[in-house]
Amino acid sequence: MFSYDRESKILSGIELEPFYHHNVTAGQLLIHYLQRDPTKIIQSCYDTGVNITAAEMEQLGLRVAKNILKENLKLGDVIGLVAKNTTYVAPLVLGCLLTGNPISTLDPTFDPNEIANIFRQTLPKLVFCDHDNWENVIEALKMCKNDAEVITIDEKMTGVRFIGEFFELLPGERPFFPRSFGIEAFRLCGVILCSSGTTALSKGTMLSHSQCILMSRAFPIHYPTGICFSSLYWLSGFTVLMQSLCGNIRRIITRRPFSPLLMIHLIEQYKASVLLTPPSQIAMLLQSPFLKLADLSSVRLHVVAGGFIDESMRKSMQGHLLYGALLVTYGMTEVASIISITAPLQKFSNSSGKINPNFKLKIVDDDGNSLDPNNVGEIYLKAPYRFLGYANNVEDTKNAFDSDGWLKTGDLGYITEDGEIFVVDRKKDMIKYMNYQVAPSEIEAFVNAMDGVQQVTVVGIPDMLRGDLAVAIVVKEKDADLTEQDIIDEVAKNFPLFKRLHGGAFFVNELPMTPSGKIKKRIVREMAARMYKSQEINGNY
Repeated sequence: MFSYDRESKILSGIELEPFYHHNVTAGQLLIHYLQRDPTKIIQSCYDTGVNITAAEMEQLGLRVAKNILKENLKLGDVIGLVAKNTTYVAPLVLGCLLTGNPISTLDPTFDPNEIANIFRQTLPKLVFCDHDNWENVIEALKMCKNDAEVITIDEKMTGVRFIGEFFELLPGERPFFPRSFGIEAFRLCGVILCSSGTTALSKGTMLSHSQCILMSRAFPIHYPTGICFSSLYWLSGFTVLMQSLCGNIRRIITRRPFSPLLMIHLIEQYKASVLLTPPSQIAMLLQSPFLKLADLSSVRLHVVAGGFIDESMRKSMQGHLLYGALLVTYGMTEVASIISITAPLQKFSNSSGKINPNFKLKIVDDDGNSLDPNNVGEIYLKAPYRFLGYANNVEDTKNAFDSDGWLKTGDLGYITEDGEIFVVDRKKDMIKYMNYQVAPSEIEAFVNAMDGVQQVTVVGIPDMLRGDLAVAIVVKEKDADLTEQDIIDEVAKNFPLFKRLHGGAFFVNELPMTPSGKIKKRIVREMAARMYKSQEINGNY
């Protein structure tokens, strides 16, 4: 349900009262819900076969909290986490939420420079990591001149502390009891997640305990078993963890990277009812020969998050879900939740659905003026809770909001008369050719549908006379009978002059991806500029 004010041009979700007292922390809430069904298995590790029940998760989390307090950390001191999805990551997060020590989650594939970038912002006092990235973490801390101790979380290493000691209590020692901190939950930082870093260096986004609680209610229905390959570095991965702990939902984890065959195997083995994937993983599934043979009968919801997915791809994936529905969402790290979501089995379009409760949204032009329906502009938001800012970054925190407290998303989109939200592109990704605005996603969807194209991204490269030149960077299917000129010509036949590939099309073996499956546009632009310049030198353009 929603309302639209024609005078203010604001789209509003239905207003719901908070379910919990404003002082309740995420840790207190999770312990309460873990006690509802103590024998329920809520985590299964595919790699090791280890299952953890709700009661075991509660006990491990409380013991971690008790032992964190022995580390002489103050309320608000940050604990770093650089780890894949392994058995003891969830109890560590629960323990941190219980002690009031924000946990800063980094992707385990980060190199020392990327780790150091985040550590300079979050200033961790203690760091947990996998054994195979221990050296990278140590090097990053040296670069930051940070003397935090590093503890392994997946395997023991000689001379290095191991998380196992955080599950031990001395004989007669009383267990930790969940407590309040005398601070309203929406003012107390629970986790520091990172901006995606697809267009620039990542920022540490400080989210409150209230926002962590909001994550636990992200999806519209309860489901028994879920799969998401994202590490806790991503909002999607952290959200699925919060839902698992709060809803006694069996969360399937693996440290292995996504592949279509592994995803299908996990679905079939665990009878998964909900999947959470970015669009890139759907693209890989649809191109896999294994999908036609897969048993997806257990899947009830396939939730898409983290990027644009066009209408044709939605139709194709829905065709494989015999008893389930594909739901497309729009969300962002700063609001710690889904802003909008499509309805099950609604008519296919490029819509991101209708606005969720307690959100407000408006579309503004470059001068900050609110726009009527069906006009493209930047999406501004007011969320149920305002995020606490970017860690040690006052300027970017201030610039994230306008003078009236609206969050500037950096996304371009529009709303319709019936409340549908359409996200067109990232504002920074828009191509401006001869003063025309060109959405890369429109060209990408067209090229992606061409025979022989496995993956494509379109970026703009600067040109002094014309503004930006659109360039398609393409991964083609093996043995495909397709040339770069074929792509340029097909786009020219189907698009007006200003939307054509004036910078050309280039084949590459693979696209640079973030760990959660987003394309690193900043790096792609650099690649495109180099390839275009090489063509100029050779006289091809």
